[in-house]
Amino acid sequence: MNQADLLEMLDKVPTSRLQAGAWKATLRLHTWMTGRTHELMLDFGSRARALLLKAGGADGEINATVMYGVQTDLLQMWSDVWSQWQADFQMARRESAKIAFGVQAISHMRLIVPAVIQERRHATLMEESKITDGVYDPQLRILLTAAEQYIYGDGMTLDGRIWQIDRETRELMNQVLMNGIVNKKSAWNLAQDVEQFLGAGQNCPRWTSTRLYGRTKSEIASGDATGLLRGDECDGRGVSYKALRLARTEIQKIHSLATDRMMAQQPWVEQEKINLSAAHPTQDECDDAVNGGENGDGIYPKGTIELPFHPNCLCYKTAVLMDRQLFANKINSWLNGGDWAEMDTYAQNLGVPLDTDLSPAAINLAVWLFSNELDDWMAA
Repeated sequence: MNQADLLEMLDKVPTSRLQAGAWKATLRLHTWMTGRTHELMLDFGSRARALLLKAGGADGEINATVMYGVQTDLLQMWSDVWSQWQADFQMARRESAKIAFGVQAISHMRLIVPAVIQERRHATLMEESKITDGVYDPQLRILLTAAEQYIYGDGMTLDGRIWQIDRETRELMNQVLMNGIVNKKSAWNLAQDVEQFLGAGQNCPRWTSTRLYGRTKSEIASGDATGLLRGDECDGRGVSYKALRLARTEIQKIHSLATDRMMAQQPWVEQEKINLSAAHPTQDECDDAVNGGENGDGIYPKGTIELPFHPNCLCYKTAVLMDRQLFANKINSWLNGGDWAEMDTYAQNLGVPLDTDLSPAAINLAVWLFSNELDDWMAA
């Protein structure tokens, strides 16, 4: 399916449902990252097993001299795997923000551009306008930097948390190997110990692939997110769990930051509504927010609630839009010189003419919502 087909499918999503669509797209991104994490950990475990078994003697034991070389090789293998995981993770963070930008791009194309064209009565205006997919790049860089510099309750930044997982894994691997020497464990048992602290699920990559690629278009378009992030195959433990906990939190954080920024800039968004994730397991502060607000319906002034509430939180925001006729009256008045400070700010922040075709900036939203070629998209 090419990009034009994906954008055509996105055109069928109502404006009021675009943020819900972005949430679904982000869930698919989470699912992809889940499978990728387990895939990398399983691959490392498999190569570690082969290395250990090869190093074992006739009785399967590895002596101290040989173990030093094994240790060096294992740590280098881990460096390669962890570097690849970080590259995939950073790419997923960027995709998450771009999904949120796509909501504004499509909203702009539906609400602003037609009003501009009608006012100017210029049928060929769109053909003459600049077509761009990089209009949000400056904002993307600002958001990524802000998220990377955010200090968590434990006093650590994102880089610190990535480094912590790396350091703990290396220390645990060395501990497993040294204990193996002391207790004269066989290479086979050492390999099992390594695989155990990695904690990857053997069936997880296959399960996530089914969730991403095994659903029909009608199932994807229906809005049903059941099973997207559920399943014992991907529960994970040890290193896999820690890596995924970090990835999910950060993917949600950058998506939420982008959503907040976009909502704040859109004059046609009047309020924000907090929605509970379909994967929400137990009652906590998420339920308080969903049942809070002035009328107890989870609706607040824009920018009131900061998501995610906690690690692995998948709650999301949707926009409460201005009455369509009221918006039409206000935008037409503004285009004719009337006062509307919020639209002045919006036009200034956009950084390109209001008649610019922003649909290419929505391709990430369309890809993650509808495409069955996500691996190819991430590898491109």
